[in-house]
Amino acid sequence: MPRKAVFLDRDGVINPYAYDAEFGTIDSPAHPDQFALAPGAGEAIAKLNEAGLFVFVVSNQPGVAKGKFSPELLEAVNEKMNRLVGQAGGHLDAVYYCLHHPEGKVDAYRLTCECRKPKPGLLLQAAREWEIELGRSYMVGDGVVDVLAGRQAGTKTLFVGPRRGYIFSELERQNAWPDGIVNDLSEAVESIRHAESGHNGRGKNGHRKSSGFATETRHTARYIEESIEILKLLDQDAIEHIADLLFDLRERQGRLFLLGVGGGAGHASHAACDFRKIAGIEAYAPSDNVSELTARVNDEGWETCYVNWLRGSRLKASDMVLVFSVGGGDVKKNVSANLVRALEYAKELGTTICGVVGRDGGFTRQVADGCSIVPTVNAATVTPHTEAFQALIWHLLVSHPKLKAAQMKWESLQPQVVGVQGP
Repeated sequence: MPRKAVFLDRDGVINPYAYDAEFGTIDSPAHPDQFALAPGAGEAIAKLNEAGLFVFVVSNQPGVAKGKFSPELLEAVNEKMNRLVGQAGGHLDAVYYCLHHPEGKVDAYRLTCECRKPKPGLLLQAAREWEIELGRSYMVGDGVVDVLAGRQAGTKTLFVGPRRGYIFSELERQNAWPDGIVNDLSEAVESIRHAESGHNGRGKNGHRKSSGFATETRHTARYIEESIEILKLLDQDAIEHIADLLFDLRERQGRLFLLGVGGGAGHASHAACDFRKIAGIEAYAPSDNVSELTARVNDEGWETCYVNWLRGSRLKASDMVLVFSVGGGDVKKNVSANLVRALEYAKELGTTICGVVGRDGGFTRQVADGCSIVPTVNAATVTPHTEAFQALIWHLLVSHPKLKAAQMKWESLQPQVVGVQGP
């Protein structure tokens, strides 16, 4: 039988962090009096014991190297932890601490070691001493270093923390995306037990119950949380400014030319319909005439197909170009070069330029008179989020009180009031 283990970070997983009055910091408990188990942590460890899994604590404790507490006090905290876990019906098979720090004040512990996470030294040591099969084991922690250490050791990883866009963004930035995200140790243990049983189970309504690992259900929760975060971060003033520019465009009877590539081309076509029908703005998109567009690509090349289409449309300074693009165009990277050439031409003529773009906005943001940037909260989902919010923003614009000139179909259908005839 394979010897499998669960490696637990200590602070923030087994116990809450403590306030240190001497140093004025929220940090690891420096004294036994500061140590307490997190709610349900002892019982969760007991469930891991019942499942036949070894349970090890692997924790960086640089407070020793920094002179914040002595090895003796750390041992006293450790004894209390073991006692409280035992009172809850569980036990820890072993505890592994790294006491080092490269900038420590205590000479004996001031060094760059192989055991300080994100290095996997503590996990590798436990695996050697207890003959643990790391590929079938788990690392649970509340820090990026825990995920990285687990990944380097070859374990599955669970991150303990809130499901928030900024958390997802940091994990992505550090290339430390875990196998699952959970709220606390109790949820982590349930996820591990489901994984060990070989199924996720199903709820009463027949929907699959999430194991906490990277399943379709987890992706749904993460994607929705990211969307909520983007909504909170959207620059509303930037959108209002685009609405003002569109209002001015209509007042001077200018035309609106909508440009996009891929998903952006689809938005351009749909938006041209709604700007014409609902907002009363004369609007066009090159993707609506596939014969002309493909002929220009074939005869003149991709890079110039949009600028030549604008020339053929007799673009004027009184018009507007509105771009839907994830990256905004970048000639050096050979990304949407046709958008860049079109915008250069519009800039020469003094045409108003607007954009709804993602990432850093690219060339569109550099030259735009009005630009809404869809914030990036997770680099791994920047394209679907940007294109989804482009639809939200231009639908917002065509229905804006400043621009809405015609009633939409479903909104025009008032519910019929059926009267009740009296006696």
